[in-house]
Amino acid sequence: MKLTKSQLKEMIKEELLNEQMDIRSTFYQLGDAIENLEWLNNRNTTLNKDRTIVKITRQMKKTHDQLYKHLEKTYEGWD
Repeated sequence: MKLTKSQLKEMIKEELLNEQMDIRSTFYQLGDAIENLEWLNNRNTTLNKDRTIVKITRQMKKTHDQLYKHLEKTYEGWD
């Protein structure tokens, strides 16, 4: 049986919906980790608001937002 691109995409969507809790919890754990890194950098006197960490945290937040938008657009109801 040869699968078309649309059939394969539908199979992936179904599988994703079956694994919804795993993706949802992983997504939110990632967001929490980014927030914790930012909080630690702002309050830890040793790090003293390290500019590199600030820059990387900002990039991670942007990437996390892009991931959210992708999941919303591609896998309706994932959250």
